[in-house]
Amino acid sequence: MNHVGQNEIPPRISLIAAFIIHASVEIPFFIFPVILLLVGSDLFQDSSSIGWLGLGTIGTVGTLSAALPSPFFGKLADNRRRGVLMTLSLVLTTIGTIIIGFWGNFFVMMLCGVVFLGLGVSLYHPPGLSWVTTAYEDPTTHSLSSKYNQVLALHGIGGGLGASLGPISVYFLLGTLTWKELYLFWTIPLIIITIVFWIFVGRYEPENHRSVAKMASKLVNNGKKLTKKNIQNSHIILLIIFAFMIAMSLNRGMIYFILSPFLSEVKGIEITDAALYIGISTLIGSTGQLLGGYFGDRHGEDRVLSFGALFTVVILVIIYFAEMLPILFLAYIFHGIVNAIFWPSTNSLVAKNSKNKGQAFGLVMLVANLVGALGPILVGILRVLEPTSYFPIFLFASFFSILALLFLIYLRRTQNKLKY
Repeated sequence: MNHVGQNEIPPRISLIAAFIIHASVEIPFFIFPVILLLVGSDLFQDSSSIGWLGLGTIGTVGTLSAALPSPFFGKLADNRRRGVLMTLSLVLTTIGTIIIGFWGNFFVMMLCGVVFLGLGVSLYHPPGLSWVTTAYEDPTTHSLSSKYNQVLALHGIGGGLGASLGPISVYFLLGTLTWKELYLFWTIPLIIITIVFWIFVGRYEPENHRSVAKMASKLVNNGKKLTKKNIQNSHIILLIIFAFMIAMSLNRGMIYFILSPFLSEVKGIEITDAALYIGISTLIGSTGQLLGGYFGDRHGEDRVLSFGALFTVVILVIIYFAEMLPILFLAYIFHGIVNAIFWPSTNSLVAKNSKNKGQAFGLVMLVANLVGALGPILVGILRVLEPTSYFPIFLFASFFSILALLFLIYLRRTQNKLKY
């Protein structure tokens, strides 16, 4: 394997490296939601109500650890070598899998391990997204590639792959391995990827990255010079985008947390089979990243996001009421596709309206995960109030999707009024 040149890392190498790391940090993070009932039976044997609140706390704390440090990590991404930060994200994730693998049957240690997994996810995204986006900008004018959304989509597929491999590994390995040993299983490839990335790619990032980022901060909106009016317009658009993200993060935080137990308790599907449903849904759903990127480049990000928000409600209705397993399985696949559609267009809108991309993507992670962290707690509360039905959960999640759609309608009207 040839070393990458020290003065410049080719865009394709940057994208491939980010793709692999993105997948790697997501794999263990997305195992926990599909083994909720197994973890709960080990940690909370006495009370189902306390168990749901405890599991919700673990899910929320893990998501918070992926959210709260994001602005700080975003600032680091604009001022420090991103290759170092991406390597450290793998290290944190590896520590998390080791803690859970050896001591996950203790509540405090399980909580600690999930925190490290969340920190790994949090530390990766600002430098990782900045790494990819700057690789596909003109180094002189900082104008964006005509296929900017599609590049972000390919990067996002890495995350989708990781989010699917976690649940799929539960299906194939649980039984042969315990749920704690499953985390240890993923420790080995994490260590290998960390070493390979640092030796062959990460340490060759140009030292002048910070000066390039500083120069880029003077430009926004596809290479246009910043003016006071452009800055104000960009801030307005960003506020609407973040409002949309808040609504959709609440939706995703609630639904993903209960997909596995819903299939198990309501539809009568084994936990391992439920994990396979979710894993395949996320894996096939990764194609939504490409669809979102393609249509975002051709028809505009706001239209793509509006379609996704509306179709999410339709999918949730089908999942809740479907009785035939083939229909339910197809609904889960479409749910994965629609969830994936959001990210390229959302990240593209943020990048186009931001000066400091690392900090901007740090705020994206903060909003998405901080608000999403409320989802598991809200689920736990609703399950305690209504332990016999999942209907309130699906009702609240659908409401948040409709609210997100209203924000997008307002975004489009605002964009039509603003003149750059």
